[in-house]
Formats: sequence, C-alpha cells, structure tokens
Amino acid sequence: MDLSETYSNNYSIIREYVKEYRPTPVKTSIDPNVTDLSYSPNSTVKVIKQQQKTLSEAETRTIILKYQQGESTYKLAKEFGCHRYTISKALKDNGIEVTNQCAKKKVLAEMIMQMYSEWYKPQEIGEALGVSADTVRRILKQNNVYIRKSWEYPRE
Repeated sequence: MDLSETYSNNYSIIREYVKEYRPTPVKTSIDPNVTDLSYSPNSTVKVIKQQQKTLSEAETRTIILKYQQGESTYKLAKEFGCHRYTISKALKDNGIEVTNQCAKKKVLAEMIMQMYSEWYKPQEIGEALGVSADTVRRILKQNNVYIRKSWEYPRE
C-alpha cells in the first residue's frame, strides 16, 4: 500500500496540506547601499570586494626589482594592495618569467627531503620552512620521493 491510496493513514493529512499550501513569494528586501534605485528597484548591484588596481610605471619597476631579488608574488600583492594575478601579469608583460621560485631553490629542496627522511609530515615541514604543505609535496614529487600516507607515520 502506498501513500496515494485512500486507505493510507497519512493520505488525509497530506491531502489537506496540499490544499492549503501556498508558495511564499520570494522578494528580496532592497538595501539602498547595494541597490541603485535610480535605475530599477529590482536590479541589484554587486559589491566589489577588492578595488581593481592599475599599476603605475614606478610601481611596476619596483615590483620587477623586488621580484628579481626573490620576493614572492603573494607578498608583493599584499604590499601593493592588489591581486596576485595583477603582479604576475605586470611581470609577464615586461618579459619576466613568473615561476614558483621556492621550488627552484636547491637548498630548500634538500632541507625538505632531509626532514621528510626523518619522518616529518609535509605540514610540519612547511610550517618549519615557511612554505605550504602543497609546496613540500610538489618538491618531493619532482624529486621522485614516495609520498607516505597518513597511516604510515609512527603514532605519537
């Protein structure tokens, strides 16, 4: 016996509910800080989370100089108040190859492999060396090192 049958225990309850059911109309409240009422009261303007920035020539030269001295695009973006992509694009437009400089540093790779051979986890290595666990894993993979599973580590 299923619910649609007349003899079902819940049939009458469901039937009454369906009769009384009226969908609630969805209308968002208009926030004058977010909506441009002069255009249309129903069109909502998106709030820009980060202001778009155009770099000046002086800023671009400074960025190039700092990047060549080893500064990361993330730190430069924070310093200049823009997105990391803006920094990368400025560097690429000026003929500079944008790479993961951390991964290219031989000393860092050697330290990562040494710590990994001492059974440190990638997260612990990253915290100790100031890089992400993904960077640690990428460097290990580039050096053909087997990445251990979490259960292969000794219990603490």
